[in-house]
Amino acid sequence: MENENAGEWLKELPVQTENPAFKPEEMILCLKCQRTNPPTRLACFYCGAQLELNEAQSKNLRPHLRKMEIWEKGFNLILAPEGQVLDEAKFSEIAKILNLESEALQKLFGANKALPLARAESEKEAEIIRERLRESGVESIVLSDESLAVEKPQRRLRGLEFSDDKINLILFNQNEKAEIALGDLCLIVKGAIFERKVESTEKRSKKGDSKILQSTETASDEFLIDVYSRKDASGYRIFAKGFDFSCLGAEKEILANENLRKLAQRLFEIAPGAKLVEDYLKVRESLGNVWEVEERTDSQGLKSGSFGRYNVGNITTVNNSAQFTKYSRLQWHLL
Repeated sequence: MENENAGEWLKELPVQTENPAFKPEEMILCLKCQRTNPPTRLACFYCGAQLELNEAQSKNLRPHLRKMEIWEKGFNLILAPEGQVLDEAKFSEIAKILNLESEALQKLFGANKALPLARAESEKEAEIIRERLRESGVESIVLSDESLAVEKPQRRLRGLEFSDDKINLILFNQNEKAEIALGDLCLIVKGAIFERKVESTEKRSKKGDSKILQSTETASDEFLIDVYSRKDASGYRIFAKGFDFSCLGAEKEILANENLRKLAQRLFEIAPGAKLVEDYLKVRESLGNVWEVEERTDSQGLKSGSFGRYNVGNITTVNNSAQFTKYSRLQWHLL
C-alpha cells in the first residue's frame, strides 16, 4: 500500500506539452563541416567555425561572455556614457548581459567615462551584445585588441627639445630623433606602472600537497607619460627615471615625479589641440573588470632543502603594463 502511495505525487506533476528541442528549420548549417547547430550558437559546436547567420537568427543567440586570457585577441565593447540615465531594473538587466556584478556596473557608469564593458571572442558576438545593450538604453562602440596593439610597445624617450612649431623627440638608447609638429600633438596620457613580485619556496609531499616554507614580496611603481600625434596610434613613452628634464629649463625640480607632472602640463599648454588625460589611477578598479592586470608564475626549479630533500621555487609577478597601455591607446581612438 505504501509503495502505491509513494508514486502518487508523480501524477500531480505538470505535464510538459511543448517540445524543448529546436525545430529542423531553426537549425543552422555549418558551411565548413556541413553539420547542423542549434540557433543559439555563434560558432559551430563540432569544428568551431564561425556560423553565417541572418538577422532573424541573430536575435535568438545567447552570447556567453567567457573570461578570456590576456594573450587572446578579442573585441572590446566600450561604453559611450553621454546622456545615458538608467534605473535599477535596467542596471540589473545590463549586468546580466555583461556577466558583471550590479555594484561594479554602477561604479563603472558612475565614472562617466568611456570604459570597457566586456571583451568578446568574435566581432559578431560583440556586435550582438552591442545591439542588446542598445535595446536596454546603453550605447557602446566595438574596438578590437588588434587596434590597441599591446604587443607593440610605445617608443621610449630620453629627452625632448622644444622649438616654435615642433617638438624634437630623442629616443632612448638610440642615436635617433623624431619630431611632432605642435599642431599634430593631440594627446598626453599620465599614468603609472605597478609591479609586485612574490618569491616563494614550496615543500611538496608525495601525495601532491604543497606547503609554503617561505615567501618574500617586493613592489615597485613608476610614473609615466604617453604622448601621441594625430598620425601615430602607437605613441611615445616617457618614464620619470632615465629621462633628461633639462627641457624644462628653470622650472626643473629635484624630484623626478614633480618634473614629470610639470612636463605633462607644459606639453598640454604648448599644443593648442591636445587632450590631457590624467585619471587612470581613479578608474583602475573599473578597468580591471574587463582588462585584468597580468599575473605570471615562473618556476625557479628545484632548491635543496634539509635532509637531502628538494623544494620547489616560484616567482609570481603581477604587472599592470598591458592594462595601462590599452587604456592609453583607447584615448587615441576616442579622439
